[in-house]
Amino acid sequence: ASWLSWLVGRPLIRLNSDRYTREAELRSSMVRVNENVDAIALYHGEADARRRLELDLGTVLGAMRRIYTAQINLSWVTDTYGWITVVAPILVASPVYFSGDISFGGLMMAVGAFNQVHSSLRWFINNIGSIADWRATLMRVADFRIALDETDALHDTEKRIAFGQNVDGSLTFEKLEVTSPEGCTRLADPHVEIRPGERVMITGDPGAGKTLFFRAIAGLWPWGSGRIGLPSGETPIFVPRVPYFPVGTLREVLDHPNGPAPANDADISAVLAEVGLGRLSSSLDRAGRWDHELGDDEQRSLAFARLALRQPKWVIIDEALDAFDGPSLRRVLSMLEKRLPGTAILNIGRGQHNNHFFPRALTIVKDSGAPALKPARVRAGAIEPPPAAARRKK
Repeated sequence: ASWLSWLVGRPLIRLNSDRYTREAELRSSMVRVNENVDAIALYHGEADARRRLELDLGTVLGAMRRIYTAQINLSWVTDTYGWITVVAPILVASPVYFSGDISFGGLMMAVGAFNQVHSSLRWFINNIGSIADWRATLMRVADFRIALDETDALHDTEKRIAFGQNVDGSLTFEKLEVTSPEGCTRLADPHVEIRPGERVMITGDPGAGKTLFFRAIAGLWPWGSGRIGLPSGETPIFVPRVPYFPVGTLREVLDHPNGPAPANDADISAVLAEVGLGRLSSSLDRAGRWDHELGDDEQRSLAFARLALRQPKWVIIDEALDAFDGPSLRRVLSMLEKRLPGTAILNIGRGQHNNHFFPRALTIVKDSGAPALKPARVRAGAIEPPPAAARRKK
């Protein structure tokens, strides 16, 4: 019975795994539609979005129907076995009873002993459905483990960018090359030093890898060669293209992520007015989804207002200034010049800003012929960590 239950119930492993995958795809599709609901409405793409969601929902329902069918097939085995074992001991022992060799009490004792043994041996049969679901979950966790092992293997086999601290407070790039699957991104000048208080524009052609270079400075992309020397004792603030605002009051948004800024309400109102958001001065303690309430330019302006309130010594920007329209850009640059006169600002972008604010320019170039990043692969299904990971655990 155990063998037959395993034979009939084994497909539940694959079916449960498929169901979890389909459910994840449906959740991802729903989140994507929710994030882009305005664009979908403007393109009149509601029907297409509904069709895609219904398609994903249909795959989930189909997976669940296949599971129900498999469970029904399994129940035929388990339930039939259960009913057979109820009458089987009586049928086996009844000839002995009717021949007079045992009493009725002896018959009941034999049936009870059989049921005790039967209850001990049918655990697998009773739990085959749960075992199949557990193994499907284990397979998903194993897939995550394999992906992490691939990342560990990549760390062990590829060159990585070295980081250091410059006691003189400067930011330096020494023969820095950032490697990606498409090639290598580097500065035209192999030796670059940026002093405290400097404002530098780093430009490059489309596709040169400007954002990748930004991520490398932030430590989010470690693959490459060369050295990045960060100013000792200072933590640069990185400004991405798309700002992040936590759900909460406007004051909490401006305080994110390091707690309250050293500024009073009057200073906050003045900074908001300088970036064209003076109307928000009366809403500092109002909670909301500010990433939904504000337009794109307003969100970026609010991010730079938050930056000015923090008073950092180093700021590194990833194309956030490029997205401003003319008036908004002038307001933000004027505010930065007024509020952060001694701050070093490194702007990575298209280079369309005036040379007055960024008197120094550097160029990013891409070498498509250089050795590209080749992700290491881990044998599919491997559960044990690679040797290097095992050594780290020891």
